[in-house]
Amino acid sequence: MNILEKFSLSGKSALITNPEYPYGVEIAQGLQAAGASVWLAGADPDILHQISNRLLEKGCQISGYFPYKQGTETAALALSDAIKKELPSLDILVDNSSGHTLHGWDHTFDEIFDQMQFTQLGLMLTVKHLGALMADQGHGSVIFVSDYAALAGCDPQNYNNCPQDRDTDFSIDYGFVKGSYVNYARQAAGYLGAHNCRCNCIAYGPLTGTRNAGFEEAFIRHSHLKRLAGKEDVAAAAVFLASDASAYITGITLPVDGGYTAK
Repeated sequence: MNILEKFSLSGKSALITNPEYPYGVEIAQGLQAAGASVWLAGADPDILHQISNRLLEKGCQISGYFPYKQGTETAALALSDAIKKELPSLDILVDNSSGHTLHGWDHTFDEIFDQMQFTQLGLMLTVKHLGALMADQGHGSVIFVSDYAALAGCDPQNYNNCPQDRDTDFSIDYGFVKGSYVNYARQAAGYLGAHNCRCNCIAYGPLTGTRNAGFEEAFIRHSHLKRLAGKEDVAAAAVFLASDASAYITGITLPVDGGYTAK
């Protein structure tokens, strides 16, 4: 096989959960551009429809979507059954649920519990059932989407000129959620590896134009490449880990952050 052909996703089916969170749209575009049929899953069908239309305007045709309010065994089983009926195979699973976070530290037990049910328990149940589907197939690539905070604590000095962002990045659960996906990728990789299924995590840096100027300037000053991530940076990393070009890579977290966490 020509080496470039290993990056092709032609003939593969991909599912992206919770595409409304950061990086979901860019990943969908990248996977489809590389040849994959892309499906979406999320709790709100109206949001999935809106994202499908938004992607269509960008030239990305979504193959379909599944309602999926993650966090329960029943929901994960129903999603697995629906995928078996609709897709020829599930070759790529992108879990984008880590984008669902709280703001600030003042939350009740029930609010925090609901959050953990969606992110931590939701992730585990999704991987349990869709990973089993991939294991039965004898192949698959699972990708967890996280960000740079999974590898380095948020720097308070980055918010000197944008204090309004502190409650977002210094929320009670932000670092816990983001970092847990790194270790769970190792856990899932160990279990799924014997079935020729891989599991990796991507720790993205902020996407250009999505944060306040004060934060973006501070982040850039600390990074090696002196810029924020572009849409192509987001898409290319996902395509690489989804494709046969990374066939011998599993259990890793790939920083796509311009060298921010290298310091």
